[in-house]
Amino acid sequence: MKKNRQMRFLRNRILKKAMDIMKLTFILLFVSSMPLSAALYSQNTKISLQVKESSLEKVFKLIEQQSDYLFVYNHEQVENNKRITVDIKDMEITQVLDICLKGTGLYYELMDNTVVIRKRQQEEKKNVSIQGKVTDRDSIPLPGVTVRLKGTTIGTATDTKGEFKLLIPNDTSKIVLLFTFIGMKSVEKVAKEGKPLHVILKEETATLDEVVSYGYYKVDKRHLTSSVTSLKAVDIAVAGINTVDQMLEGHVPGMIFIRNSGQVGATPKVKIRGTTTILGSTAPLWVLDGIILTDPVNVDPASVNDLDFVNLLGNAISGLNPDDVDQIDVLKDASATAIYGPKASNGVIVITTKKGKVGEPSISYSVSGTYRLRPRYTDRSVNVMNSQERIAYSRELINAQLAIPDLKSWVGYESAYYDYCNKVITHDEFINSVRAMETANTDWLGTLMRDTYSQNHTLSLSGGTNNIRYYASLGYMDELGNLRGEQNKRYSGLVNLNVDYKRFSLHFGLNANLQKKEYTPKDVGMTDYAYNTSRSVSPYNKDGSLLYYQRLTSGTNNNEEHAFNIINEYKNSSDDIDTDQIGLNLNLGYKVLPFLKAEVVFAYNVSHTNEQIYFGEDTWYISNLRRKDRETGVISNFSTCPVGGELQISNTKNNSYSLRASLNFNKMLDENQRHQLTANVIGELSSSKYTGFSITRRGYLPGRGMIFDAIDIEGNKYPDYKKWLMTPKALGRLSHNLTNLVGLVGSVSYSYENSYILNTNMRIDASNKFGDASNDRLLPIWSVSGRWNMHENILSDVSWLNMLALKMSFGYQGNMSAQDSPRLIIQRQGTNILFNEYFSTINRYPNPNLKWEKTSTYNIDLEFSLFQNKVQGSIGYYYRNTSDAFLNKKVSTVNGIENYTVNAGHLTNQGVEVTLNLTPVNTMGTNGSRKGFIWRFNPNLGSVINQLIDKVTPKDKLIEDEITYSNYLDGSVQVSGQPLNTFYSYKFKGLDPRNGAPLFYGADRFVTREGEKIDMKEVYAGMDKEEVYMTVMERSGCREPFLQGGVSNYLGWRNLGLSFNLAYSFGSKIRLFRMYPSDGSIVGPERNLRKELTKRWQRSGDESHTNIPGILPHSEWSKTLDPWWSNEPYKFARNIWDMYDNSNTRVVSGNYVRLQSASLRYVIPDQFCKKLYLKSAYVSISGTDLFTICSRKLKGQDPSQSGTSDLINMSVRPTYSLQLNVTF
Repeated sequence: MKKNRQMRFLRNRILKKAMDIMKLTFILLFVSSMPLSAALYSQNTKISLQVKESSLEKVFKLIEQQSDYLFVYNHEQVENNKRITVDIKDMEITQVLDICLKGTGLYYELMDNTVVIRKRQQEEKKNVSIQGKVTDRDSIPLPGVTVRLKGTTIGTATDTKGEFKLLIPNDTSKIVLLFTFIGMKSVEKVAKEGKPLHVILKEETATLDEVVSYGYYKVDKRHLTSSVTSLKAVDIAVAGINTVDQMLEGHVPGMIFIRNSGQVGATPKVKIRGTTTILGSTAPLWVLDGIILTDPVNVDPASVNDLDFVNLLGNAISGLNPDDVDQIDVLKDASATAIYGPKASNGVIVITTKKGKVGEPSISYSVSGTYRLRPRYTDRSVNVMNSQERIAYSRELINAQLAIPDLKSWVGYESAYYDYCNKVITHDEFINSVRAMETANTDWLGTLMRDTYSQNHTLSLSGGTNNIRYYASLGYMDELGNLRGEQNKRYSGLVNLNVDYKRFSLHFGLNANLQKKEYTPKDVGMTDYAYNTSRSVSPYNKDGSLLYYQRLTSGTNNNEEHAFNIINEYKNSSDDIDTDQIGLNLNLGYKVLPFLKAEVVFAYNVSHTNEQIYFGEDTWYISNLRRKDRETGVISNFSTCPVGGELQISNTKNNSYSLRASLNFNKMLDENQRHQLTANVIGELSSSKYTGFSITRRGYLPGRGMIFDAIDIEGNKYPDYKKWLMTPKALGRLSHNLTNLVGLVGSVSYSYENSYILNTNMRIDASNKFGDASNDRLLPIWSVSGRWNMHENILSDVSWLNMLALKMSFGYQGNMSAQDSPRLIIQRQGTNILFNEYFSTINRYPNPNLKWEKTSTYNIDLEFSLFQNKVQGSIGYYYRNTSDAFLNKKVSTVNGIENYTVNAGHLTNQGVEVTLNLTPVNTMGTNGSRKGFIWRFNPNLGSVINQLIDKVTPKDKLIEDEITYSNYLDGSVQVSGQPLNTFYSYKFKGLDPRNGAPLFYGADRFVTREGEKIDMKEVYAGMDKEEVYMTVMERSGCREPFLQGGVSNYLGWRNLGLSFNLAYSFGSKIRLFRMYPSDGSIVGPERNLRKELTKRWQRSGDESHTNIPGILPHSEWSKTLDPWWSNEPYKFARNIWDMYDNSNTRVVSGNYVRLQSASLRYVIPDQFCKKLYLKSAYVSISGTDLFTICSRKLKGQDPSQSGTSDLINMSVRPTYSLQLNVTF
């Protein structure tokens, strides 16, 4: 039998008698510092002794001669002890020592092949020795398993052979050992002395509380060195929240969450730790059960980043049923996201679905009904004029001689007045008509909107054995929107099958969903019409038929009027979006060695999205195209849609697959279980292909068999329609986008005594987006991170400290432009009607010198758990620095393009994140009893401070080539030293005391300074236009908040549980809704106005207590439409009315605190469930978005909406739900 180096050293020294005393002293000191647990060593050696009145020292030498054991002892303690007589034959070492040392006051310890003899203190109690072995179910030994006497701190760990020995005080009435190991189910065993234990640990497949999922692999929380927020779905799921991304609001520090629309099916905007790219998408990467997901439609990054863009198409997880989700891990720093390469520069959200549990089959059924309230005029959020106020405003317009010359819609007070002046109606009829309009108060919100009832059903089956576990579910959701005709249906299915056989493991996953969404086309603008249509206008005639009024054609110069009724419009138009998606994944694993596992993962995902936008032949939209004379009924020869309606078709198909092979190494490197090494090597091949087709057809007749009617265009008939037929929109367009990626990932983690953990990750990706001239075609993405569990060493004696860990990381990531290519890409077009031959355009200009965007990330976190885990949390700081950011460079149009992508930007993001999990009161039982009371209080916050920096341009200077004043107003301007989405406003000076017109600093033609009259036209002519803009404007703030978070509360008493979550947002600024048309024209009689206009300036002196402009006389108003700067190259505004709507007086705080969700749950008692043959059941009532606390200056405007959109979107609506969940 081999001996270790230390023992051989000791044996050699023993042979030298002169050094005996020194050697023994050294060994005793060394051994006494070692743990009191040791592995069994050569216990099968048989020993025979026959001595009479012999000293112990002689007996020990005889044993050494018959075995490989070495005795270490204090010479005086042995020599002065009694002499013994023994007669032993073929006994094990432990039996021999028990006999020899009986009554001597000495005891022994076995340390491998070393026997240490010590003197037993008089007060020391005898110990009971318990030994055994721990394996998995394939009989493979498990090293590093924690073995602890239940209820005490006495414990040890298994060695490399899975063996253990534990000394237990002999006064222990019942010896119960607790065996725990990460990834395995804990086991309790009753032990007795002299009976070795054989313990089998089984893999834990249903509980993930102790691990964090990186998608590719899982990490023990005790060894986590990255910044990750882990959420259990059961803690954040609330009935009425039907998508996974909406569940995250207020729960993830460092995440900016924006909902700019309350329409069903609308996708919220999610950002993690700010913006690291200007031209690329800022959306995070979604990973489902280790598989990277792609969006069903490849939406342009500019639209994704636009805060006003409402995405109704959905994202990668829109079809996933939240009831199927088990855990969500949000990976935020480079240490966590580097393994995913450039796709993960905006963070990664890893979703783990539910898996089967060992046990008999369980069937669960969950049903919920949700009631969603529509807006009402009595709501604070609706701040518009009533009929009487609107008629008064029209009357004042008439008196100022403003309305009739610019009348575009013949309806309302202006129409009645016009008919009276032209003697179409009498004075009495005019008075009666006005009275009827003043008292009409049409409920447009009720006409175009509705309260809705939605339902959600989920049926699931789970169960299994140690070898096979399964989970399957079916889901159905029918969600009705508040806008009439709006609906979102979802059918979903999920299957997870896990099989374990000896060293093999198999996971099969299937995720499928079908979504059917029905909307009204955005061009109809139902929400905007409901808010902005005068309540003096009725949609119906007295006989109940639809009331049409003549509405001027928009966007043309023909000044034609066509009949319009909003009810007819939405009933004869539609926007239908159908999306079907199916994903398959197969994971095959093989445990090569106890510490080495190989895996191969294959995933395939296919989705198809079909969108059809239809306008019927009776709509006002088609009337504009048809141009039919309303008196004669003759269709104009210049019609662009002579027959039928219009159908816009858009099809997108996405096919993606990935093949991943990995090796996972996890081993304790020494017998004392101090050094642990974990390594992962992953090779990945992935491909994603988008194919699309879009076309617009006119002449569509769905009522006649869904046909397209033939249109005679022979000769000179319909020349405009002929031209339209040659446009790309009418000819149709196919698109093809293929992305192939090969990546190699390496991850290594080292742990010393579970106290010090060091981790490093690296990934190498190559992209064909970069040409040969670039020296950055290959970019290694890497990170290094560490963790110090201070509670394991220097603070181990602090009784009130359960855990204290310091984490630090640094990483280097890259991002690539999906729109650019090193080669010239030509887009072939159809026939050019001017030259009668095919033509082509430049789609992408060659960009061989383009480099990666590079982002370096620094992160530091302090995690803690105090007072028996009653106070838990973390506080962290991060800093992200992006260089070579992509920007658009304006180039000469002789190149065939207008913009060219260059590496010219520099971005920084930094912030602080704080999470607390407090349990002030907990009297609940630990055995699952619901008796008692518990209160959990979990606040969190995350700040994001974003800044755009340029290396060349001084601070507060532009880094773009070509901008206009509108870029400043909408926040799309990129100014060095300022956050992205910073917007500017005109500096409001007050109201003119003569007529109530708005005045602005820098907008006067002539100013007097130090007694000298100065012509600002000449001053501005000598300035750059950017300097002019900054003279007349000021920075208003950022459209995005810099601080968001939430406060979650849970109070449980017996079978009742009350939970609610407050979400808050601070730091954003928003514009109030527009009050005037941007072109300065008079508001049409069909349009309603903001209620603020009732407090408008009406006489001199009003300017001292109001900032709402008055109604100007026609002569003075017409002058405002042609300001002195309108034809100058530095034109900074359209007119003073547009300046007023975009002035600083119309900017307010976007801060808010929202009751995001509240739920009251009652768990039905077990004894009652048994009578109904149920395993468990609960019922709950809940609500979402119940109220919002925000600035009074918003006048009811939803702080989630920026106010810069051309149309008003549906606000976020409150919902109330009732849910029942039963398990058989």
